[in-house]
Amino acid sequence: MRKVSYDQFTCHTEIDNQPHMKTNSQYISITDIHTVDTNRKLEQIAFESKDYLEQEVTEDKEYIILQNNIRQQLSEQLNIENLAKFDFSNLDSKIQMIFKWIMVVFYRTSSEMYEWKLFKEICISQDKGKDLKYRIGLKNIVRMTKLEFELTKQLMLQRHCIELQNNNNKDISQFISQIYDIIQIIIRTFEAGQKVIRFEEELIKRQISEEQLEQSKK
Repeated sequence: MRKVSYDQFTCHTEIDNQPHMKTNSQYISITDIHTVDTNRKLEQIAFESKDYLEQEVTEDKEYIILQNNIRQQLSEQLNIENLAKFDFSNLDSKIQMIFKWIMVVFYRTSSEMYEWKLFKEICISQDKGKDLKYRIGLKNIVRMTKLEFELTKQLMLQRHCIELQNNNNKDISQFISQIYDIIQIIIRTFEAGQKVIRFEEELIKRQISEEQLEQSKK
């Protein structure tokens, strides 16, 4: 076990300040998003007008801002101290996925690197969950990595199982419900962000083509 301190769990870490490099291995492909309506719009992108694409980008950006605001409000309502009541000691339990998700998505590290007991002492008992709530509320969802988004989707797929296994404790059950409300928002936000990126790429491509056409006429 490597030695850790409170500073390693606080928000303003060196890795948080690093720029996001968009690579094929790091970011999820747009084809991995499974919402039918979004996929339909992306398939028709080449046939849509410039005005339509610009309008969609504007609306989706407004939607992302709205979802981010809702997520921030929901994160403020989280009673992080209830997280201390979870039993993450059983590595085979589905509930372990929540701890793994928190560590990978909001701390950009592996859950195998830190014991739950240590995390609970530093981030819940000492900090009262302030830093974790901050991270959950303000993470840049559009820039999630492929691994982060895949873990989020996997956790969503396990919702029914996790809720059934932990419905005997009111505080834990309530926390799980709140976390899944946030997860749904994260998935919708990421999807909207990927759509914006794809539409903006199409608009840039068209602009370049128009400029090249104008140059060829001179």
